[in-house]
This record gives sequence, structure tokens and C-alpha cells, in this order.
Amino acid sequence: MKAKKDKLSKQSERTKSHLKKAFTELINEKGYSHVSITDIVTRAQYNRTTFYLHYTDKEHITEELRKEMFTQVKCKSVDRYVKGKEVYVASMGPRSFDLIHYIFENKDFFNLYLKEDTIPGLYQDLPRAIYETLEEEFILSAAGKNNINSAQQKLYMAHGTAGLILEWIRTGYEASADEVSLQLVEILKSFAKGFKISFNGREAYE
Repeated sequence: MKAKKDKLSKQSERTKSHLKKAFTELINEKGYSHVSITDIVTRAQYNRTTFYLHYTDKEHITEELRKEMFTQVKCKSVDRYVKGKEVYVASMGPRSFDLIHYIFENKDFFNLYLKEDTIPGLYQDLPRAIYETLEEEFILSAAGKNNINSAQQKLYMAHGTAGLILEWIRTGYEASADEVSLQLVEILKSFAKGFKISFNGREAYE
């Protein structure tokens, strides 16, 4: 019985993944407001009944896609680091920012940030996810005597990081993910000598 449930669960997740991939492709091609459920199921090669087994409407699949990617931005920002262990910025390299490589591997979704007719609220998600991660997880040690753990400082860092990422996306990923990661390391070196990941855990997406 458990094996059957696990199989059904995996099949369901695979179906939902196909639907969300089709949805993302179509937004890139047509714009969010012009994509219909019929478009989604046709592209994903399913029928409308299958869609409605998983989602109530277009807004439902939109919200799930937003939440999924919001959560992934937060996870990819911290998961490579051991909680409580000091990370020294001087020792960081091109593979130190999993988020950058994740964005490169999921260009179809992150290209939606370039669309004028895109998922409602999407433009705010990237800086908000980075800010929440910094505020909830990161304890920074300054290169000088300044306090770099204030909410204002982390908000500034979040918007600066998001801005650099969005410019990278706008250039068509001209630089490699490794090169962008090294740019972020150099920026971090200018004001921080290291950081730790706290033990408090993440708050859920709201």
C-alpha cells in the first residue's frame, strides 16, 4: 500500500512539474495574461481533467510556481553551509554561491523577470527571498567595525544582490555562473570577513 502511494505521489509530482514547465515556457513566449489552461495542457500533452486533478485554476498553478521558486532561492542560498560553522570570505570561490548556479540551470523561469507581462508579484520575489534568508539565517562578521547585521544593512545587501543577478539575466547570462559568483565574493570581501548560518531555521513563505 505504501509503495503504491509513493508511486502515485511521484507520478503526481512529475505531472505537476511538466505542467509548470509548460506554463513557464508559454509565459516566456506569449506573456502571462495570454496563457490559458488549454494552452498549458496542450503544451504539456495532458488533458484538462489531469490539470484539474492538481490545480483549481490558473491562479493556483501560478501561486505554487511562485512559492516553489521562492523557497528554492532561500534554500540554495544556505544549504551548502554547515549551521554554526564560520565561513571565511577569503576562502570562498566560484562554487560558493549555489543560488547563482541554480538560476543558470533554471533560466526559463528566471527569464520571466525580463517579461513585462509576467507572473503578478514576481518582481518583488527575488530581493524579498534574499532579504528573508539574510535576516533569518546569516550572522555576518564585519571586515571593519561597522554593524552589518542590521535589518537595513541586509535589505541593502538583498536589493544589491538581486540587482546584480537581474542585470546578469538581462545580458543573456553573458558571464558564466562561476564568474558572477566570484563578483559576489569580491563585493562581500569589501565589507565582511565571514559569516555563520544560525540555528533558528527558516520561516515559511507567506
